[in-house]
Amino acid sequence: MVIIIPTYNESLVITETIEVVFSALNSVANNFDVHILIFDSASTDNTQELVKSMQMNTPKLHLQTEKHKSGLGSAYLQAMRYALVHLSADIVVEYDADLSHKPEYLAPMLNLIQDCDVVVGSRYIPGGTIPDNWGWHRKILSKWGNFLIRNVLKMPYSDLTSGFRMIRKYALKTALPAQFISAQFAYKIELYWHLHHNDFKIKEYPIHFIDRTKGESKLPKGSIVDSLSVLYMLLIKSR
Repeated sequence: MVIIIPTYNESLVITETIEVVFSALNSVANNFDVHILIFDSASTDNTQELVKSMQMNTPKLHLQTEKHKSGLGSAYLQAMRYALVHLSADIVVEYDADLSHKPEYLAPMLNLIQDCDVVVGSRYIPGGTIPDNWGWHRKILSKWGNFLIRNVLKMPYSDLTSGFRMIRKYALKTALPAQFISAQFAYKIELYWHLHHNDFKIKEYPIHFIDRTKGESKLPKGSIVDSLSVLYMLLIKSR
């Protein structure tokens, strides 16, 4: 299993994130070969140096970089290909660097994927939550966005913009496009759409999503327009 963690200026959290993710999976270490792949998009702080320092004592920690920041979708596309080809990943996990996703969810999600192809950490099924400190506009935007995507694309899932997913190798190799429509956050919608339209078995797992406490949000401007553009392109493909 390869857990992909994309980074850009995450020096305040990356060491802790790597440590707690490995620690959370100690209980399954005998059954799964757990690796972490950091994909850094030209950080201007010392994120890369911190990861390289940890690599000296952590052989299952990997680092790949790009010279220029190309966007979250582009970073994941490159990292997923690397994980499949060079690390022989049988399961690939999308995971945020800022610990918005609790590491203790990894083991139960790994248990759940034994009976399906994809497990999605969902904020919008019973037992899942979004942060209480989100403003009303952000809550409405997130919930409305998922409602719109679900109804336009006819996909029967609750959280279509989740960034916490666990995908089996054969499913990812089948669903991964040559290039995402969006190089940014909206890649999440497209990959979900490809997984669904290839009839892979998808299960949602309830998560309590936590807002980052260190560092700055990486959500780029224009994300709404970008998502609507991807939604339109996928609607055309669906016809």
